[in-house]
Amino acid sequence: MTDFSPAGCVLPHPEFQQHIVVSSGEVLCSAQGPIHASLPVQFPPAVKDKVASHYLGEWRGDSCGVHYLPIRLDFPGCEWRSLRSLLGVVEESVFFLVGRAMQIVNWDLDHQFCGRCGLRTVYHSRDRARVCDHCTLAVYPRISPCVIMLVTRGDECLLARHARHRQALHTALAGFIEPGENAEQALAREVLEEVGLETGRARYVGSQSWPFPGQLMIGFLVEAVGGTLVPDQEEISEARWFHRNEVPATIPPAETLSGQLIRTFIEQKG
Repeated sequence: MTDFSPAGCVLPHPEFQQHIVVSSGEVLCSAQGPIHASLPVQFPPAVKDKVASHYLGEWRGDSCGVHYLPIRLDFPGCEWRSLRSLLGVVEESVFFLVGRAMQIVNWDLDHQFCGRCGLRTVYHSRDRARVCDHCTLAVYPRISPCVIMLVTRGDECLLARHARHRQALHTALAGFIEPGENAEQALAREVLEEVGLETGRARYVGSQSWPFPGQLMIGFLVEAVGGTLVPDQEEISEARWFHRNEVPATIPPAETLSGQLIRTFIEQKG
């Protein structure tokens, strides 16, 4: 049995046995981590009626939910932490459960009002959706599909530094899938646009939920077959070929799909 069994609908709300608390884009953590066997304290009356709670599913056999606090409160023995700061610090299954919680909270906050007619929305009676009773628009939690690809050339792989990243990571290329594209078409387009290379057949490696804020990353290894390496400088500030035995230490951690793609290539035999 896996650690987490997700629930795809809002109702019914069981009494939660495991709790995640979110406020202002951060999650409440104790010494045991971001999942609490009981709420750290009772919510004060001024906040209690404004707390939005959502059932996430079962965590290790217990019902688990997230509570959104509209007002940041201090809890004894706890601290507020960003989701990104937990990457590589907590178990992978814990990280992605908290990521799920954050995405559901963000969906709820972002769709209080209808994007079509502007009236207030309400919860769907069965599905995890917010619905406008006036124009019947239903909005479900949105996931954006992305491709992430490690371009290879024999025993070398292409690692890039992204212009907008603060950290000087050497990582794989990535991009959003556009309407009308499949994953392989998006891969070829993104590589050509970002670094000027043409690619051949892609080999699917795996996928990963990436809650920043809500992507599904679809990972590939793909061989370069032509073109000239020219980073576009808008998305990619630098791109270089590295031999599998000389990959720099500044690659993403193994918990990320990018890090897994690079390590998969390194471990391959020539």
